[in-house]
Amino acid sequence: MMASFSHPGIAALFSALLLLGSAGTASSSSSPDASDSTRARIDTQRVGDRLRVRGLFVNMGGPTGPLTYELSVRREGMAGTTRSSQSGSFRTAPGQTDTLSTTQVNVQSGDRIDLRLVVRRDDTPLDRARIRRTMP
Repeated sequence: MMASFSHPGIAALFSALLLLGSAGTASSSSSPDASDSTRARIDTQRVGDRLRVRGLFVNMGGPTGPLTYELSVRREGMAGTTRSSQSGSFRTAPGQTDTLSTTQVNVQSGDRIDLRLVVRRDDTPLDRARIRRTMP
C-alpha cells in the first residue's frame, strides 16, 4: 500500500508513526488493548552459559493499584528440561519502570527457551510479553 501526501510535514509524521508502530523489541509484546498505556517487557542478557531474565513493567501513565505478575521460564535441550516461575504482587506509579523479577538459567547452544510474563489486575490480564527462541 502506497500513500502520498501533498504536505511534507504530514508525510514525515506519517513515516515516523509507521516506524514507531513497527519498532518493537524481540523481547516483548504489547497489550492487545491499544488504548492501554502500560507495558510488560522481558529483558534478557546472556553471559557465557547463563541467561539472565528480568520481568519488567513500564507504566507510561496507566494503573497504580495493586497488580500481580507471573514470570515463567522454560528451557529445553540436551541437558533436559528446566521450568521455573516466579510471581507476586506490586504497586506502580505513572512514569515508573518496575523490575518485577530476576532469574538466571543455564543455557547451551541449541537450547530452546520459552519466557512468559503476564501482568494482571484482579485476575484479568492487563499485559503480557513472550520470548521463544533457540539459543545460538
